[in-house]
Amino acid sequence: MIFQDDLLLGAPDLGVADLGEHPMGADVGELELRDPTVDLDGDGVLDSRTVTGSAGVAIASDLDGDGFADHVTTVEQDGAYAAWEAHRDPDGTLQWERTDHGRL
Repeated sequence: MIFQDDLLLGAPDLGVADLGEHPMGADVGELELRDPTVDLDGDGVLDSRTVTGSAGVAIASDLDGDGFADHVTTVEQDGAYAAWEAHRDPDGTLQWERTDHGRL
């Protein structure tokens, strides 16, 4: 699922071939979220964007308002899904942690 466009910059591929690995690659780092269209948390600020690709759908959210996605959920055409959250290590390194996965 290609995300490399003006909506979410930094993630080359969000397909979930192996739910045990990060769908964006181990070194994806920060993902700039541009032009969000949905207010996911109801606070009046647009914070999320849904993108459809060849493999399924991805929802990226910037819940802390810094312009970068901190939560990504992918749903593949076969019903496989995975959710990921970004966290900073004490040294400032960004790590993506899978928080949920399975099949619909």
